[in-house]
Amino acid sequence: MNEKLKLGSTVIPFTGWMVDPRQPEKERECHFQAMRRLVEEFNLQVVELSLDFGLLYPQVMDAAFYRRVAALQRELGFACTIHLPFLWLDLTSLNDLIRQASVESVRRAVELARPFQVETFVLHLWGSTTAQITHIITDKVLQRNLLTGVLQQADRSLAEICAFVEPWALCVENLETLPFDLAVPLLERYGSGICLDVGHLAWQGGGELAFLERHGEWVREIHLHDAVLPSDRGKRARDHLPLGQGELDHEALLRKLDEIGFDGCVIIENNSEADLRESLGKLRLWLTGETRRA
Repeated sequence: MNEKLKLGSTVIPFTGWMVDPRQPEKERECHFQAMRRLVEEFNLQVVELSLDFGLLYPQVMDAAFYRRVAALQRELGFACTIHLPFLWLDLTSLNDLIRQASVESVRRAVELARPFQVETFVLHLWGSTTAQITHIITDKVLQRNLLTGVLQQADRSLAEICAFVEPWALCVENLETLPFDLAVPLLERYGSGICLDVGHLAWQGGGELAFLERHGEWVREIHLHDAVLPSDRGKRARDHLPLGQGELDHEALLRKLDEIGFDGCVIIENNSEADLRESLGKLRLWLTGETRRA
């Protein structure tokens, strides 16, 4: 068993993705109680916070809120990872005003997180618009020219972000559409890491063990959830499922992490409390050795 692995979750199973700005105190308390429950009731070591909340609802999740998060972290002793904002942003936009605004959004999010200790900052390098446009263009010359421009913008954005985030703490996440290999030369240039999202990888046909074989030394965080892979008959992939309800061999993944001595954070990304409990049940059976002895 890999005893260095740190297990955690997002707060989404308890808070959802929406905030009611008309009830700021209620919403803040909901987020605080979510963090407390993850640590005290679910016995998790890590809490991952989405900084989209801080940018989309600044009148609710303001600087004072994140100072209280820091106090809660000191009280409970949990580690924290940050998912940097990605909703409505695009760090690779060919419209440079959008790209600059996206970098500035990331910078403001990092400032909000300054009061507390952060293990890793997870970054979506591609935005949804870039992903959609590159997906619908089939002409090879146009596609190549577009990708060249996108990668130039990605390079500029990473250089600017690494000026205010330590590269070793920055983890670029693999996403559903563009091949992750496109980002690898940039990660090597700036010394940033990787967040392996096994569900996103499923949208491209899976292969998390091969991904770890290829990029394991750069992987510093795992986003874990089950997924159903796409089929030749047009079946779409589905992810963020509780472990055991998809096609992911989570035990093989855990064995591989054990083999390579992974000592980062494994963050469960489920969307309901019931799903989180189901995933944790599967994980703890393996981590305690019960499924391996069976």
